[in-house]
Amino acid sequence: MPEKDISHKRDHVMNYSFDKNDANAWLLALLPLLLMLLGFVIEDNTLSVIGLGASFGAVFGDRKILLKQEKPAPSLWWFLISPVYLWKRDAWQQKPKRLFQAWIVATILMLAGTWLQVSNDTSSALAESACPTVTQIMQEHNERATCVQISDMKEEVSGRFYSARALMSTGKKMPVTIEIRDDGTFYVTIPDMNGAY
Repeated sequence: MPEKDISHKRDHVMNYSFDKNDANAWLLALLPLLLMLLGFVIEDNTLSVIGLGASFGAVFGDRKILLKQEKPAPSLWWFLISPVYLWKRDAWQQKPKRLFQAWIVATILMLAGTWLQVSNDTSSALAESACPTVTQIMQEHNERATCVQISDMKEEVSGRFYSARALMSTGKKMPVTIEIRDDGTFYVTIPDMNGAY
């Protein structure tokens, strides 16, 4: 059985160089992760404009460098679908698809980070809204303790029931249950009001 020489292919993969001329392409590959981080401080609409602008700028700059070096460069319009641009770029230069792989990893991290941010925001908003309701329930039962903060929220039934602890003005933590109704409102139950004292 004849043997194939695969050493040149292995050497090519091992010798993938990260040179400064690839900086714009790396910016494009890591852009989803950068946008996720910026999402903590910038409004979504503004972030979309920044993302499109950064994608266009990175592709424009990368194409300029590639064409200056007389290397093939994908069309400028691929800035709208950056993974295709990165795939074509490496394929046309016969490089391993490192940029595309980096984009995939950055996108997965962005999605995970966004999911965590959204779920945390939802829990925080629910906790803030439920605290005055706990105080109201206590007052309706002629109790003086007021809710300072809801903490330790745990989702018990997917998106519907949460168990939590209400930090009361007495310094004690009292268990509460929060139910999200179908119409988007919530219902707070205090199993034992004596937990406030």
